Amino acid sequence: MSGHHPITSKKKAQALSTALFLIGLATLIFTEAWWPGIMLIVGLPLALRQYLLGRTYDMMMTLLVFVGTFVTVQFDISWRIFLPILFTLGALYILFREFFGPDETTEEEKEEELNHEIEEKK
Repeated sequence: MSGHHPITSKKKAQALSTALFLIGLATLIFTEAWWPGIMLIVGLPLALRQYLLGRTYDMMMTLLVFVGTFVTVQFDISWRIFLPILFTLGALYILFREFFGPDETTEEEKEEELNHEIEEKK
């Protein structure tokens, strides 16, 4: 359920999303607009990383939840109904993806998991 092939390596995607997060954090500190700005500062770098790794569906769900929360609060939309729906959709998507989606574990991740299990047994 990934959507597309990765655009860049996992390492570069992580570096770009971390840089975006730090720039966003600096902006929040400067503007003192913590709420609901923190929702964008967390959500946008996560969505960028997912996009760069070719996880289009994950990116869309991340944007829906984080940007949806920001818009709800920023524009004073009734959040008592909207936010629980957003978070429930996000949770259902994660559960369905994990339990019913294809196994996207790479050989490198499988080897790392095996090495971790070996270390735990020592």
